Amino acid sequence: MGQHTNVIALVGAGDQGLAILKALLGVPGVEVRYVFDADPAAPGVAFARENGIRYRADGRFDELSGDAEVDLVLETGGDADVLAVLEASKHPDSCLIGAAGTRFISRLLTEIADVGERANIEKARYLRQASHQVKSPLSSIQTYVNVILGGYTGEIPERTRDILEKIHSRCDAALGALAKRRMLADLRCIDRDGLEMSTVRLGGVIDEAVTRYAGAAAGRDIEIRVLPHDGPDLVRCGPPQMLALLCELLENAVAYSHDGGLVEIAVASLYDDPLTLSIRDHGIGIPERCLPRIFDEDYRADLAVKHRQDGAGLGLAIAREIADLHRFGLAAESKEGHGSVFTVTVPEAPAP
Repeated sequence: MGQHTNVIALVGAGDQGLAILKALLGVPGVEVRYVFDADPAAPGVAFARENGIRYRADGRFDELSGDAEVDLVLETGGDADVLAVLEASKHPDSCLIGAAGTRFISRLLTEIADVGERANIEKARYLRQASHQVKSPLSSIQTYVNVILGGYTGEIPERTRDILEKIHSRCDAALGALAKRRMLADLRCIDRDGLEMSTVRLGGVIDEAVTRYAGAAAGRDIEIRVLPHDGPDLVRCGPPQMLALLCELLENAVAYSHDGGLVEIAVASLYDDPLTLSIRDHGIGIPERCLPRIFDEDYRADLAVKHRQDGAGLGLAIAREIADLHRFGLAAESKEGHGSVFTVTVPEAPAP
């Protein structure tokens, strides 16, 4: 019962079509399902191929007639013959907009993107400044507490020690939340074109994420099990951001597992379909009514708060931001009391 996704087909993948395609991919609730052109070398065709978008570069539009989910067909070239073919080819429920309307939509998207970018930059600047102002006193408090707990000021009563350890724990949680909030703000200032992309093995990124959380899992006797995968696992991504995405999902799985539980990580690939990475836990699960909001900033379900009071409500928002930045799919399935599975869909990168 989430937000309705508006499905778009883009016809014309030249420079203007590419600009419109990139702008549309940044709009929430919009799926660009097809890219069509008659030129296999068109820049928008290459972009669609790299980002796992279905495309045709033979001047045909066969897919449109049978896809009733396509809400809008955007034609960018202004060719009357192409428009006539599209009118005859598209599904009756699809709306067709020619080049003039498409240019108007493009200008609106550009203006919206500019306003959003300026707002994100201002928000990130404010959060950096505010987090620094809050981080300094928290770090100082934590340092003083460490000195006292270390015995450097003499013996302390057991009751006082308990209170100091709680203060230390709260400072840790607050500093962690500040770091996540700054990460989220920084991600919202990154344009996809500014990502330093490279091709990496998904298995290697998984191994690094597991290593980071092995200690926390072992402390609660939780097993992290990586299921074997012998197929291709090359993905094109910003490696630090990809690692952060997996870390957030893995941290979430461990945090909401029961002590002595199991977290499973699996990679699957089938023919020409994108790779899927799933992280499954068998913990507290998510109530159905809460599922549409779990990727919202600062949102925490009541069940999650009861299980773990010191959560920041930012980890899944960070995961969503990274996935959207890369044009990856990210979905969650859960049943209260029976655990959750988060699935990332990643276009497979061609072998070098």
